[in-house]
Amino acid sequence: MAFRICRAASTALASLLLCVAIGAAKAQSPRPSLAKCDPAKLPVAGFDECLRKAEAETSKGVEDTLAKVKAAIDARADLSGQQRNLLKREISNSNDLWARYRNDLCQNIVPMLAGPKAKLFEENLGCLVDTNTARQAELEALILRK
Repeated sequence: MAFRICRAASTALASLLLCVAIGAAKAQSPRPSLAKCDPAKLPVAGFDECLRKAEAETSKGVEDTLAKVKAAIDARADLSGQQRNLLKREISNSNDLWARYRNDLCQNIVPMLAGPKAKLFEENLGCLVDTNTARQAELEALILRK
């Protein structure tokens, strides 16, 4: 009996610590869109404008990083010209597929998951900023691989 009580108390304590750790992690690393555009610090129109700018900046960041990946591929002497061209084409195809995924996710899924009272425009733009930021990091990681 005492063993069960100790076990239940240990499980409850572990769950509580896990919740605190998750909450602290979320507090330290908000979504990139919220880190760039804090709705608590901006008026509604300012928040929308900030999200529009952040989306444009992150989209440009993805395109710029994609160009850097292709330049890094061109600089590789260990690949033949045919291999470099194939690899650049596959990277482009991959990015096209990613863009289709991002657009569907941010247009059709994330706004609906946000609930009936959510501001769909803001949810869509926030999702675009978040996914663009993640994609840019993925592409940058490709430059470092060999």
